[in-house]
Amino acid sequence: MTSDSYVSEELTLVWLLLITTVLTSFFIQRYHVQYIPPSGAAMILGMACGGIAKAAGLQAALRFSPAAFFYGLLPPIVFAAGFTLKKRDFFRNFGTISVFAVPGTFISALFFGFVTYGLVAIKVVKRSHLGTAPLIECLLYGALISATDPVATLSIFSDMDVPPVLYNLVFGESVLNDATAIVLFRTLEEFYETPLSWGTVPLIFWRFFVIATGSIVIGLGVASACAFILKRFQLAPGADSRQGGPAFNATIYEVALVVMSAYLAYLVSETLALSGIVTLFFTGICHAHYSYYSVTKEAAITLKRLFEFAAFLSEMFVFAYLGLQVAAIRQGMDLGLMLTGVPLVVLSRALNIYPLAYLVNRGRRLPLPINLQHTLWACGLRGAVAYGLAVNLPNIGAESDEGIPAIESATLVIVLVSTLLFGGITGPMVQHFGLQGLDDMAVHALGYQDLHKSVNPSTAANAVREIAANNPDSAHTLWKQIDKAYLKPLFGGRSSGQPHLYALSTGNTDDAEIVEDDSTPHHILEMQTSGLAHMQSGLSSVDADVEAYQPPHASDSAMSPTHRGLIGRTSNGLPHEHDEDT
Repeated sequence: MTSDSYVSEELTLVWLLLITTVLTSFFIQRYHVQYIPPSGAAMILGMACGGIAKAAGLQAALRFSPAAFFYGLLPPIVFAAGFTLKKRDFFRNFGTISVFAVPGTFISALFFGFVTYGLVAIKVVKRSHLGTAPLIECLLYGALISATDPVATLSIFSDMDVPPVLYNLVFGESVLNDATAIVLFRTLEEFYETPLSWGTVPLIFWRFFVIATGSIVIGLGVASACAFILKRFQLAPGADSRQGGPAFNATIYEVALVVMSAYLAYLVSETLALSGIVTLFFTGICHAHYSYYSVTKEAAITLKRLFEFAAFLSEMFVFAYLGLQVAAIRQGMDLGLMLTGVPLVVLSRALNIYPLAYLVNRGRRLPLPINLQHTLWACGLRGAVAYGLAVNLPNIGAESDEGIPAIESATLVIVLVSTLLFGGITGPMVQHFGLQGLDDMAVHALGYQDLHKSVNPSTAANAVREIAANNPDSAHTLWKQIDKAYLKPLFGGRSSGQPHLYALSTGNTDDAEIVEDDSTPHHILEMQTSGLAHMQSGLSSVDADVEAYQPPHASDSAMSPTHRGLIGRTSNGLPHEHDEDT
């Protein structure tokens, strides 16, 4: 068999798997199947396809490639997460999210790593199945396995009426947690051949701080430079992309500039040994806040659809690809690691959520109830990031200098069990804890009752409502003032009173004020003028592209579940009214 035919057979099999996965995901979401998420179905299909590949002798060629994952599949997912982020709700809960994502990840990683090393010491795990530095390898194992991937959970949330605060906490923690786990993993890698001592602990934290800070600066810097250029393009926002003549189309240039600058930021960060995930996430946020409002309406539509498509397809392929690894796994499995992995993940997740939630509630004006904490604990699934890092583990002195088969296989078992089991029980679990159908105010009232046992539900609801009304977000107000006065004149963005691109396309902008929420580019449009009827009557003349420019939740049944926000409700459960740009 020639190498060309070998590659074509491999690609044909994988491509058929991807098509089957997309179709299966469509029917699961179309008919609201809650007991198996699309990611779980993709994984099962991948395992079936892996069996076929093994029978055909292709399993070696289908092994997981860390380079393909980290440089090809992960960037679209991360950028779309930042680009479609509902910024106000994310930053409103940023303190709580950061506590769970940063100190919580450290707690989970250290607990898992040290307990695993203890299992090596008492010979539950065979020392011979590890590399040359068992302690640092166990800590690296703890760091990689602490990377959560709640795609299965979020796909169920998107089909259920869950509180926005629950979705935002799970989604926000997952993004920062993955970044924290990768930064911690790469920091520990630098000490692989260095004996650990108390003197190296400050160095580890310092290196972590440098990587995190540098990654954010690069992401914001590259995106701001792109936004600065786009704002100075000749075309006005919302104008016809062919203003320069019939042969000139600005859309392709604007889309190319945004996409290429985003990937440039990722590459620069990786080249400097920083975190490309952190960089790309903040690049997406910055582009959504500034660049999006400086491009033509055709470019805006294209960007939104492009990133939704890329993220969805990448996610489906990643989980199907993980299923393939069951057939392609290397020899060297350790029974001790495989049997203790899932219990340790459950315990380490509990040590992350419950003690930190207790501390968080001491500082939150609106506390998190215990049933929401239970859900957060169960949502700590493991996915492709954890497995990608496991395949990339250093193994000095082995036949291959990358990967420890025992840890790799144990990680795959954890990913399979958490995605198929915990992802499958998400829907029933939310119903069991009584969270379905609640808005944020009702959730916080439950938290208030948890802290004040003698308070009845009515009193708790009134107290929470009063707390929310009497504590304005002064930091958000200050940011808006700085942004409006100094940043938007340089980099673009939606200015006060500026009609949305949708309104510009109708030609009826004189007497209309368009109010959008801050979940750029998920727009919730409201027309609040005496000329409302006239403007609505003109909507029938909008061209097909602009008609497609609607809130994603109304038309994107196949949109990536990770990035499908809870659009249409504010954090207090009421319809959006004046949720302005963050």
